[in-house]
Amino acid sequence: MADLSALGSLAPFEPIDLGDYASSKEFTAIPKKGRYTVQAPDSFPSSSFGRTKAGALSIAVDPTIVGPSNEGYKLRFTKVSAKAFQRGGKMVSQAGDYLDATGFKGRVTNEQELADAIEATANTTYQVDIDWRAYNKDTGYSLEGMERFPKGENGEHLPWVEDPTAKDAEGNPVRLRANVVVQRYVPAGV
Repeated sequence: MADLSALGSLAPFEPIDLGDYASSKEFTAIPKKGRYTVQAPDSFPSSSFGRTKAGALSIAVDPTIVGPSNEGYKLRFTKVSAKAFQRGGKMVSQAGDYLDATGFKGRVTNEQELADAIEATANTTYQVDIDWRAYNKDTGYSLEGMERFPKGENGEHLPWVEDPTAKDAEGNPVRLRANVVVQRYVPAGV
């Protein structure tokens, strides 16, 4: 029998019940750049709502891909902002693009109405164009666009890139994982 007494005080042990155990899942490759049908979350808890550094309302919409491939892949850290900007001579926002993609019709005149409209999109399916992005907050190095990521031996783009400005403890380049980001919310009916 193993003698653990020499290890000293250990962290509290969490019992393992293999009769009711969440087994690890098979690795899922990140989705390739392209257009996907996604589904809004089933609810938007209060933690979904916040403010940008500039003070605009920001909402986490974190959709899940439902097709045409990579079904079940969640696009984490996907937020839309109410910060307005000009497009085609009209004032628009990411939040407006999101609502347009989900098929929302109507007028939103204040933040509460915007929050209510986005909450009403729960479980709605819509389309987005996605791409890859890697970013190192320590060095500021960034790479955007799946086609700019290196290719592996099989000719497929690798879901990581080496930061040319950062080294790990052994002196090797730091690898940055590609994150999937929404590039565009596709207007409903397109």
